[in-house]
Amino acid sequence: MSHQDQATEDRFFSDEPEFIKAYTFDRAAMTQFEIDLEKSKQCASLAANFGLTLPCYCYAMSLAKDNVQDKVNATHVAITRDGIKYVVDFHKTGMRCDCLDQGKVSKTVAFSKITDADIEEPAGKSGPCLCCMVDNVLTSVNVDTASSGGPRGHELSIDGLSDPNQFKADVWSMIRGDGVNGFTSNTAGRQVNAVPAMERGGKSVMERMDELEKMKAKGYVNENEYDAKRKDILSSA
Repeated sequence: MSHQDQATEDRFFSDEPEFIKAYTFDRAAMTQFEIDLEKSKQCASLAANFGLTLPCYCYAMSLAKDNVQDKVNATHVAITRDGIKYVVDFHKTGMRCDCLDQGKVSKTVAFSKITDADIEEPAGKSGPCLCCMVDNVLTSVNVDTASSGGPRGHELSIDGLSDPNQFKADVWSMIRGDGVNGFTSNTAGRQVNAVPAMERGGKSVMERMDELEKMKAKGYVNENEYDAKRKDILSSA
């Protein structure tokens, strides 16, 4: 990661009033993976449609490369005092005409709602068919809330961070109330911890105890926090 990359990310969030820290992406790896994936899709389409000529393929790939580069460069993530802020800024799509422009999309996942944030190492391949698949090379940070996970998918998946381990560590530091760069979350004063979902009800005692045990096993709660939460769960039975 270069100082220029970090400065660019910091500037992007400079108008965010609760901004704490921005994170850089390995944009070269992200771009190459997405382009390789698009090539595999176009090759599969070329093989399946005899009417698709090589010039059509080249034109489609030219557009795809520009679109991929624009979207990768438009992707940003930061920690604010409210939560994780993920942004995909304005970028060109499709045939790159104005009517197909994609406007800025942002999402904030509040620290008080996060039940898990973990790293998924790359494995396997992606692509439209076995003969055209490409290696998965991007590490993901998957963030879950009480309403996500399972068939619904993750609340937020962030691919291609330059230092996913540091991002994960900072997220949990904010959740625990320890803070990052001298700042704590806006919910730290309400005893934010790694198992906020258990305080919202809707789950059985066994389910809540099971979640607590998993959090302890992962090191997200210490012994004192575990004992206190265990007593709370049992007393609510």
